Amino acid sequence: MRIVSTIALGALALVAGSALAQDKIVVTSSGGVWLESAKANFAACFKQRTGKEAEISVTASNEIMQRLRASPGNPPIHVAVLSETDAIRAGREGLLDKLDFAKAPNLKDVPEVFRKQWNDFAVIQNFGAMIVMVNGEKIPNPPKDWKSLIADTAAGKFGKRVSFPSLTMPWGPMFHWFLVQQYGSEDAVFAQYKAMLPNIAKYWVSPVEALNMFAAKEIDILVYWDGRAYAFAEENKWAKAYIPEPGAFQSAAMLAKPKGSPELAWQYIDCVLSPKAQLGHAQMVKYPIVNSTVVYPDDLKKILTPLAKVRQPDFAQIIERNPAWIDRWNRDIR
Repeated sequence: MRIVSTIALGALALVAGSALAQDKIVVTSSGGVWLESAKANFAACFKQRTGKEAEISVTASNEIMQRLRASPGNPPIHVAVLSETDAIRAGREGLLDKLDFAKAPNLKDVPEVFRKQWNDFAVIQNFGAMIVMVNGEKIPNPPKDWKSLIADTAAGKFGKRVSFPSLTMPWGPMFHWFLVQQYGSEDAVFAQYKAMLPNIAKYWVSPVEALNMFAAKEIDILVYWDGRAYAFAEENKWAKAYIPEPGAFQSAAMLAKPKGSPELAWQYIDCVLSPKAQLGHAQMVKYPIVNSTVVYPDDLKKILTPLAKVRQPDFAQIIERNPAWIDRWNRDIR
């Protein structure tokens, strides 16, 4: 009898513990305005729907991967925001659940292009592009296309007052891939990096440092993220932001449910993809979102990079080629 009672009490404890564990879920976000948007739009929707809390952890994609790999099937994170390449790796390694349209109905309004490369293990929640910021007082007529910008930089037209992203920063390989599509080969792109080097103030790694350099007017041209670039230009009339031809590469924040996380995680994912939360997110972070039913107000639409102007990289190819790219960069450019 005592053994039976002990087993029964143990079972009850497990059930109670399970219920307690689902009083809240742990989700991730980037910091700054991204965190504020996650609180105001995603966590607020989740709280309204379920009465439960979403604990938001500011955690980088590489750290999320480490934590998921350390506890497969019993993740400390219940909804993860990953980089594009990490989302592919996590799906391949069996660390994620497949997207469930029945449990997250707003997925039906997300075009396939925003999840296809990830084999339905992750979905884009918002996307952006790397564009160009210029000091309009110093450069009123900047080059209209990427090749002209690079050629003019190499020729010293702007002095040593230009900053491009380093290939070693997290999205550097995507920019490199984009340039390879234009120049036709990796060798040709590395030749351009070398040609620009004498006139590059810095191949930047830290986005905060890069924007600070531009804000202090230490540089006149900065290749940077569109959302932050447009927001900065709105507040600083001397700054301009534009998309050189033939467009830009698409970069994104990937939303995924780690395998073994509670079913409540689907409610949070559905909230992230809901029209109201998506629009609110776009208004706060100044990046385009993926729910096709959302209609942007005119003032927001004019500063968001349209999908037609971005090209989605081949992330599987980037994963395969990136080690060689990094090695070459460190030998020849750094």
